[in-house]
Amino acid sequence: MARLPKLPFLSSTLSKLAFLLSLVILLSLPLGFYSEDGTLSRHCLENPPVVNSSYGAGSVHKIGGHKAYVSGHRHSKLAILLVSDVYGYEAPHLRKIADKVAESGFYAVVPDFFFGDPFVANTSRTVQEWLKTHGTDDGSKNATRIIAALKRKGKVAVGAAGICWGGNVIVKVSKTHNIKAAVLLHPSWVTLDDIEAVKVPLSILAAELDNGTPAKLLKQFEEALSKNKVDNFIKIFPNVKHGWTVRYNDTDPVAVKAAEESHQDMLHWLTKYLKKT
Repeated sequence: MARLPKLPFLSSTLSKLAFLLSLVILLSLPLGFYSEDGTLSRHCLENPPVVNSSYGAGSVHKIGGHKAYVSGHRHSKLAILLVSDVYGYEAPHLRKIADKVAESGFYAVVPDFFFGDPFVANTSRTVQEWLKTHGTDDGSKNATRIIAALKRKGKVAVGAAGICWGGNVIVKVSKTHNIKAAVLLHPSWVTLDDIEAVKVPLSILAAELDNGTPAKLLKQFEEALSKNKVDNFIKIFPNVKHGWTVRYNDTDPVAVKAAEESHQDMLHWLTKYLKKT
């Protein structure tokens, strides 16, 4: 049987096509929050909340030019800013955390940094598109304005916690002395350079099953903070995924217990630094 002649350009062409196909597949993924090696954080958008504008013991007010869910006595001198993940400030589990914070004597503030336009899962708009107009750089500027507004209202100390998208916002705010302490809950896109610039006591509550904050990277974070003499507390929660602190299943007692433990750790850390003011 006659053999076909080898076509040297063919393998090169196929390799290029394979690369382009891989690139198209990667870009079509629901970009969540990439890990340090550029891979997708597998659980970033799982179990989206059913948002509820009327949920919670608090109410919605305008602070620093933003709508915000606030809970707690308005005359409290201590405030805690809670910055949401991409699903926004109307997520019931997030508001439930704010109510817990308020019960401990703080004025809890959950701002709407998305101007009524949180990410909505299972629609034609991908999170990549959404992020183009909802970046964390703008989020950190907005957070700074809200912190200033709270201080004008007589709050003598402000702490902050950020969840996922909000964790990246708060690590930026932590590079200043505008707050007394901060907590990052399964944060996104946080780098060693970010951590090396942190100036206030910082806690990171991370998930074991989160390729965005692997144990090796968290160890580097701890070493950098300690080297810079920044008080820190880093904890890896076993057997939980990225998003577990606010997107847990209410019918799963193990998940609920892990989430509540993280909330207590967050509150303990912020109380430690705000109530000694």
